[in-house]
Amino acid sequence: MDILMVAMHQRAFGKLERDNLGVAIRWHPLVDHMIDVAACFECLSTCHSIRRAMKEAAGRELDERDIARLSVLVFLHDIGKANSGFQAKRWKNSQDIPKGWPLHAGHGIEAIRLFETDAQKSIAPLIEKICAWGDAGEPLLIASISHHGRPIKKDNPGDWNRNIWKAVAGTYAPADVLTEIGKRAEAIFPQAFESGGEPLPNAHAFAHLFAGLVQLADWLGSDTNFFPFSEKGEDRAVTAKERARKAIAVIGLDADNWRSKLNACAPNFAATFGILKPHPIQDEMSDGDLGPLVILESETGSGKTEAALWRFVHLFRACLVDSLYFALPTRVAASQVYDRVQAAIKNLWPENPPLTIRALPGYVNADGGDVTQLPNFKVLWSDHPDDAKAHQRWAAESAKRFLAAPIAVGTIDQALLGALQVRHAHMRHAMLARSFLVVDEVHASDPYMTVLLEHLLKAHINNGGQALLLSATLGSSARNRYLALAPGVKRPQAKPMTFEAACAIPYPAISDQNKTRAVEGTGNAKRVTWTTHDIIDAPDKIATLAIDAAKLGAKVLVIRNTVPTAIATLMAIEEGIPDKAWLFTVNGIPTLHHSRFSRQDRPVMDKAVEAQLGRNRPVGACIVVGTQTLEQSLDIDADVLITDLCPMDVLLQRVGRLHRHRRPDTERPEKFQSAQAWVLTPARHDLEPLLAKSKHGLGMFHNGGGVYTDLRVLEATRALLAEKPSVLIPDDNRYLVEAATHPDKLDCVQVAKGEAWQKLGQKVEGDTGARQTIARLQALDFEQAFGEQEFPNDVQIATRLGAQDRILNFNLELPSPFGQPLKELPIRYHLLPKGLSPDAEPSDISQTETSLTFRLGDAQFRYTRLGLERLKDD
Repeated sequence: MDILMVAMHQRAFGKLERDNLGVAIRWHPLVDHMIDVAACFECLSTCHSIRRAMKEAAGRELDERDIARLSVLVFLHDIGKANSGFQAKRWKNSQDIPKGWPLHAGHGIEAIRLFETDAQKSIAPLIEKICAWGDAGEPLLIASISHHGRPIKKDNPGDWNRNIWKAVAGTYAPADVLTEIGKRAEAIFPQAFESGGEPLPNAHAFAHLFAGLVQLADWLGSDTNFFPFSEKGEDRAVTAKERARKAIAVIGLDADNWRSKLNACAPNFAATFGILKPHPIQDEMSDGDLGPLVILESETGSGKTEAALWRFVHLFRACLVDSLYFALPTRVAASQVYDRVQAAIKNLWPENPPLTIRALPGYVNADGGDVTQLPNFKVLWSDHPDDAKAHQRWAAESAKRFLAAPIAVGTIDQALLGALQVRHAHMRHAMLARSFLVVDEVHASDPYMTVLLEHLLKAHINNGGQALLLSATLGSSARNRYLALAPGVKRPQAKPMTFEAACAIPYPAISDQNKTRAVEGTGNAKRVTWTTHDIIDAPDKIATLAIDAAKLGAKVLVIRNTVPTAIATLMAIEEGIPDKAWLFTVNGIPTLHHSRFSRQDRPVMDKAVEAQLGRNRPVGACIVVGTQTLEQSLDIDADVLITDLCPMDVLLQRVGRLHRHRRPDTERPEKFQSAQAWVLTPARHDLEPLLAKSKHGLGMFHNGGGVYTDLRVLEATRALLAEKPSVLIPDDNRYLVEAATHPDKLDCVQVAKGEAWQKLGQKVEGDTGARQTIARLQALDFEQAFGEQEFPNDVQIATRLGAQDRILNFNLELPSPFGQPLKELPIRYHLLPKGLSPDAEPSDISQTETSLTFRLGDAQFRYTRLGLERLKDD
């Protein structure tokens, strides 16, 4: 037995470092690691927004004695590691464990079961004192012990061996280690054991928040970049505090330095965004009387992103938030907003700005640096491979840490994971408590996601958090549901608004729990004329519409609801187009824009479409074909829009890409001086056949899926196009959305169309109710005692209901058709073969300069300039 093993026999280790052969070569004492994590918690509790969240969740102010007592509970988070079974892990392989030692054991349920053994006598004096801190002492200790991301139920028998708490004759005694732990706790945190003081907070919400903070402290205290193993003679109780302060400052959890700089320079809107004068919606965001939950409704392209950032500036300066999480519905939208947010942050802090990360798994960026994942959970940054600055990017190194970043832009999924019964949900919940949460395109959430978002927002606001919901136009029912989540809410009605009352709500508007206020528009109103063409089934006729417009010099945007119809449309256009230069290209290759491209090609495609159809678009005709990926976040400006029928709120999103920027008359063809939208419908404009069979993304599949499933909304939208062939945007937005989505209007459609449509309404409502029920069952209930919900092991819980996409990883010599490395290729779930193994990898890979073919399971796929397609079976 080597010298290290002999030394370790006498004490307990908390962390080990092994060589390539698995032999332990260095170790970190258990007590020292426990000190590290407690020091991190102490330091976290000094951060403004974390302390505010603790106060709000607890229902009272927390004094230093409270923090000391909570720190003792955090210190005990790894008490389970004192058991002999865990300490046997100093031998990596079970066959190497010496006789007399138990087999390897964990330290979660084992810690709970400690108190059923004789060994608990060694820690009993400490536990008795903790019990004097009130009824919350025990549940908070369980929350601390549950720091690996899942609540441990006290009454769960678990899988453990009582012998692990017995001494190993002559070598290791858990009781001795427990005695040392008890003595060190009292010595390091003397204030915790002073008499008096209020009982520890017993609110359920506080226990959930505390559990998340312990998990965050453990992740920090386990990082050897900040907490290297103890040196001989080191007094960890002294050094850990300074290490914790440095770690929290470097990562950006302590925002005081940036706040001081911002308050010293008093930022102005023009310097921050390069815009001479803010729009009214942006100017209103500086109002300090707005409530903690605000809804901003304004037309597409009116500057809602800048409005959100301007509100963040004011909340940050006022110490109401320490960070920002900007949540968007899609990865593409997040990528687009990330660049705008990063530019504004650099303007606010020209020197040493807060870290701004693109919080997209597999596509992470931190202040311009891309990350490469290395073995053993290590990472390599492209711009700072060996620089100490890399430590500042701690939050970007793992998706579970994204919400710890000072500034992060990602999808709504990262936030929703903090409201589900999934591992480390509590840590995400605690990290988000620091943040100003901005949810863009909030109307895009389905019934399942909407329930989760409501659940998340309520917990966030109850922790004293701040949130802003952005939408082009939000239906009255949804608006009232969200506003009802705010504390002390006065306005939202028990009964739904009538259609007339809903239409009377001003627009653009800013709403909080107290009132909805009208806001002046941007002054960029546009008259849109839309006409219906019942040629949705005829790609050749759609191509003719696009080509004829291009012949007049128009920039034409074609949005189809599904990828196959988009490809068919592009093929028809390419066949009939007189000038190939009119086609949308990426690096010179004609293509279209949709979701089935690699993660490396998508950013290039986004830049290409903005270059050819954006603010600074070149002169001349251009035709861009794509799907829903073109309707959000991209700054594109078409002269004419050709679009499949879709719900009115989605149609308004698409119209937002039409005449988006004011231009001289000479820059638009004479026929398209006013905005025109040509809406494609089924033959004879009749949606009735779609009741039996979904097509073109319209209608409900037999298995409940579909793109736009509620034909009642689609029929109401189609009728509106005929009723109001010319509309003024954004003045008519409120009426248009309510007329197509309000329950009264949908009832009218059902009555007018007959029994089959009434059955459809029942089916849609039943499906909606089922999705909402699933969301409630899978949500993390912060109002329930911690540990009462035992996270399920046999149920796959996700932020979006339905089967999950698959990400394939390639390492190919040849680039994609557009010249980019072809590394990560997402496959939509409905393209995957049935019964595909989770471990299945691509096979029969064949690549040329223009295509990649491969098999996955029993299905064959091809990736070309048109994206990914599943080939028909032989």
